[in-house]
Amino acid sequence: MGFLLHFHPRHRQRQLRWVVPLVALLALATLATLAVQYQVSDQAVGTEFFKAHKTIAHTGELLRRGTLVGSVLLLLLLLGVALWALRLTHRIVRPVHTLHRALDELVAGDLGVRVELHEGDEFHEVGAALNQLIDEFGTTLGKVHALVDRIAGHTVAAPGDRAIGSEVTGLVRELDQTMDFFRLEPRHTIREDGA
Repeated sequence: MGFLLHFHPRHRQRQLRWVVPLVALLALATLATLAVQYQVSDQAVGTEFFKAHKTIAHTGELLRRGTLVGSVLLLLLLLGVALWALRLTHRIVRPVHTLHRALDELVAGDLGVRVELHEGDEFHEVGAALNQLIDEFGTTLGKVHALVDRIAGHTVAAPGDRAIGSEVTGLVRELDQTMDFFRLEPRHTIREDGA
């Protein structure tokens, strides 16, 4: 079932939220079709009985056989559509979950995260854009870090006015604390296949 249902409970719930109503709708359509078929078959049987003077047992057998064949075909169709819907939603939920995991790591301040998604769809393009954004942000963060170090070095080297020096030192310290939240970790990739 791993190829149909997503392994993460929250994303599996989202996937089922799409599939269950579709299957329920198809089940209602199946029941309505069977009811209509039964009514039509019942009328056809009555007409056949009176026209051909066949026995009631033979006519009832025709009705049962037609209903059984129709039921089996509709149930197979319902099962096929349900499996197709599960597979389709799994293909949508899997890359969304991968992107979600990467964003969670970014929120935690890890700038080493990268995303690898299967090529050939829009999610791959979103993953590539996210990787580019992380690269650009990491580069900018490195430049800001170097600038903070230069400012801190100039403040220490040229004390000058103590009030301004103290204010700049306080700003540098605050900026340093903010910058420490983001970690330029070694790169690691979150893959769509769960690795």
